Amino acid sequence: METLNAIERRVIGTLIEKSLTTPQHYPLSLNALTNGCNQKSARDPETSYTDQEVLDTCNALKRRSMVTEFFGAGARVSKWEEALVALLDLTPPQAAVISELLLRGPQTEGELRQRASRMAAINDLPALHQVLQSLSEREKPLARRVSDPNRARGVIWAHCFYPPAEAPQAEAFASTRVSPTTPPTSQTSALEERIAALEARVASLEESLGIKKQEPGAPATG
Repeated sequence: METLNAIERRVIGTLIEKSLTTPQHYPLSLNALTNGCNQKSARDPETSYTDQEVLDTCNALKRRSMVTEFFGAGARVSKWEEALVALLDLTPPQAAVISELLLRGPQTEGELRQRASRMAAINDLPALHQVLQSLSEREKPLARRVSDPNRARGVIWAHCFYPPAEAPQAEAFASTRVSPTTPPTSQTSALEERIAALEARVASLEESLGIKKQEPGAPATG
């Protein structure tokens, strides 16, 4: 199984997410992709990657056939799209679960169901269990259960793209939740989806107006 470092996970997770939630703004320009990686909603941890860091990552992933650079007719800039979903032959629910795990790391089944359902139809926990089973029972598993096999509630899952040194261990989640936050409600998921859509629209408008994203700490212009 291919492994992905932190920024590679964020880039691919963002591209899959945007392809499912805002297809009208997809593929993504470098500016829109960087904004998506660094957005304040639906991400853990929050990041402040630069355009150059994201571009270097895209080029590295392109060499591994995980992303594709797209040149539209008459476009001023190239755009990027993920190739992992087709490469792994994932269904939309499978892609949504993988994207969610890439964007936020290990999560309980309840969190994962609520959050991934904003990208694809996963109506209840039994539906999620089917998706997770299909991902974990592949010849090369894409997701795995982190919690103790005897645990029935608050079961935590992770993706299988971590480098060995970063792979989550069951002991870390033996008696605690993956995060201190409360499980998201459907209202929370809807709000996150609206925020993400607005951020994508802002990035698209900035690009069309030729507004370049200002780096953190740079002096204001104008």
